[in-house]
Amino acid sequence: MVTIKDVAAHAGVSTATVSYVLNGQGSIPAETQRRVWESVTTLQYHPRHAARAMRGRSHTLGVSIARGYDRLADPTAAEVLAGMADAASQRGLSLLLIPRTDDPAAGCVQVARSGQVDGVVLFDPEHADARLDALVAAGIAHVCIGQVGAVWVTHDVALGMTQAVQHLVHLGHRAIGLIAPDPELVSSDWYVESYMAAMESQGLMVPEGGVLAGGRREADGEAAMAELLALDERITAVIAASDELAYGAMRAIRDAGLVVGRDVSLMGFDDLPPAAYLQPPLTTMRQPRYDMGVAAIGLLEAQVTHATPAQTHLVLAPKLIIRASTGQMVMHDS
Repeated sequence: MVTIKDVAAHAGVSTATVSYVLNGQGSIPAETQRRVWESVTTLQYHPRHAARAMRGRSHTLGVSIARGYDRLADPTAAEVLAGMADAASQRGLSLLLIPRTDDPAAGCVQVARSGQVDGVVLFDPEHADARLDALVAAGIAHVCIGQVGAVWVTHDVALGMTQAVQHLVHLGHRAIGLIAPDPELVSSDWYVESYMAAMESQGLMVPEGGVLAGGRREADGEAAMAELLALDERITAVIAASDELAYGAMRAIRDAGLVVGRDVSLMGFDDLPPAAYLQPPLTTMRQPRYDMGVAAIGLLEAQVTHATPAQTHLVLAPKLIIRASTGQMVMHDS
């Protein structure tokens, strides 16, 4: 069995330093904390939490957001948080936003080990997310909003992409492009892989250069759409991996002197409130984000209370919302 002494030797620090890092105590340099957490993960050290158990529960669940606090202004995050808040309230629980620090992984563990929260919900998990590694190593209950880790909840990207491609094919489109999310996000892979599979299932080839990493903001969608419009092969329809990316893409289509829904069909993923009021209104895949928040709290609470959840992975279905931004493919003279 791996001991705290093994971790200390591996990291080149004292056992007291390891203890401080694991418990979020003391003023330990960030580099030293990083080495300790790497050693904890490498050696798969699982500390005991008897002392914390004796203190009892805080009846508070933590929420960790990887990006800056401007993420809270994002309507997609707000919907998930609303579901979490309602579900927590119904269970007599509170939510605590974990302060963002230079070392998010250490911050998550510090708050949890201090007894302020009983478990943590991770927003926007990224590839090789240090927060997740640290929580696993410290044996702290957690759930991810996104398909990563042992316990997670997400929306069915594959189903949504299949329905999106089918909708566009029904309208006569064959050259369909994709504006994917930021490649740092785990979800980016799901969107690209699901798009590829959906295109293959319809017997369609992916246009050369037709898949672009769009990022996270409207400006990213605008830039990606401009690139798609500049391809040698004419793209007649585009699926954006978020409504926000689609908003920017719509601007690029207009700037090119084209008409959305006639010259280029455009779809989003989210169905945010503004989508129905754009000109033209945006066809999109409505994501069950509120329900994802509710489900995340249920999964996390089951871990905290040592209940046996019916599932540890929840995939919720999206819904196709058809509006005027998609239309029949129009043949143009060469």
